[in-house]
Amino acid sequence: MVRRLLPLVLLGGLAFLLPHSSVAQDDAAPLVVVMDIDGPIEPITERYLSRVIDDADDRGAEALIIRIDTPGGLISSMRKIAEQLLNSPVPTVAYVWPSGAQAASAGTIVTIAAHIAAMAPATNIGAAAPVTGTGEDLPPTLRRKVDEDITALIRSIAEVRGRNYEAIEPTVLEAKAYTAQEALELDVVDVVSVDLDSLLNAIDGSEVELPSGIRVLNTASAQIDEVGRSMLERFLDILTNPNVTYALILLGTYGVIYEIRDPGNFGPGVLGVLGLVLGFAGVGLLPVNFTGVVLLVAGMFLLLLESQLDGFGWAGIGAVICWLLAGFLLFGEIFPEPTALDDPLEISRWVLGVFAGVTLGVIGLFWVLGRGGGKSEAFIPEHERRLIAQQATVVDILNPSGEIVIDGEQFTAMTEGEDIAEGSPVIVTGVYAGGVLKVAEPHRAPTAASDPPWRDRAARLSLAHLIRQRRDR
Repeated sequence: MVRRLLPLVLLGGLAFLLPHSSVAQDDAAPLVVVMDIDGPIEPITERYLSRVIDDADDRGAEALIIRIDTPGGLISSMRKIAEQLLNSPVPTVAYVWPSGAQAASAGTIVTIAAHIAAMAPATNIGAAAPVTGTGEDLPPTLRRKVDEDITALIRSIAEVRGRNYEAIEPTVLEAKAYTAQEALELDVVDVVSVDLDSLLNAIDGSEVELPSGIRVLNTASAQIDEVGRSMLERFLDILTNPNVTYALILLGTYGVIYEIRDPGNFGPGVLGVLGLVLGFAGVGLLPVNFTGVVLLVAGMFLLLLESQLDGFGWAGIGAVICWLLAGFLLFGEIFPEPTALDDPLEISRWVLGVFAGVTLGVIGLFWVLGRGGGKSEAFIPEHERRLIAQQATVVDILNPSGEIVIDGEQFTAMTEGEDIAEGSPVIVTGVYAGGVLKVAEPHRAPTAASDPPWRDRAARLSLAHLIRQRRDR
């Protein structure tokens, strides 16, 4: 009897378990992924959106909600983001939020490219007229070409998403903007919702067309997972700040030049190379003028030349001029790059002023350190230069500084080696700043105490030499 009942009990148990599992699966809350575009639209934004779309697709999310508050961004990035949204395997909802937020310029196209466009009360959308990277109007011919390109993109998006093209077009051609209620009435957006919960309820049951077919959204009771930017994306976002990019390149140049002047420290050289790599990586992620990049590199080489010709001056001043011009032109408009950005890409005038002052200080330091090391004979005044290679006698022990006598005239001197006793002969090998002589014992003195002839020729053209001549007159 038991044997006969056992199969029935097992079958009954399976019958009980199977419907129960099905109900449990049906009752599982759908997933809605939320991300934020809360700044300029740029290449890092593309990367962020692409990653979140893939993540939402892998997790079988019901929808991806993109909260937007942007002043605009790069047209190239805008187009790639619109392409991602138009081909997204996951339903996308662009939500201009919170109250006071905007989807300006490039943000307008991004918003209307989503499957569902929503806005919070007291937000605005529009003003999508393209400008240069510095916020200026484009030249007429280029403006006409860009307008045609963007309006064609809007037409294609409006056809796919069923939006009112005639209301969206003036945002580009006339820089028109709409409030949330105006955009809703003109069929620019689909929903106006005060918060995320009301938005999920409002779009519940909506049909969206995906590459895989029509899907009906089930979002009323969805669980929400907010996905922020990764550490790498946050780092790249900082790196693409024009001020940070400019500062990294200049600081990197200082570090590399210091290492070249005084090899063996490694620290400044390694940090300098790292700064240059990161700085130019930032330049590569931003729309820049080739002229500005050339000026940056020219300034680097001029400062390197100045570091090898202490006191020359002209190369250093040329470096300052190149870097100042690069600061103005790197994101400037000699060759306009069309964007849709109300907040222009530019380097702060304060940053330019600080680095111009620092570079001038570095140039002055080169001259002082050059003389301080006794290795720039060509830039030493004539009355001090005649003492180089002269033999002297120590009259007060050098430990490391003391007094020496040359032809009956007493001078302050310093040695870099061991202490030298009173009465010992020494050779003058250089002149420190302040007129202090650099000396060494005869067997330790270098065989040639003078610089190559070309340095003498450079010295006669140097800024330091001209200033000295004018002062001596």
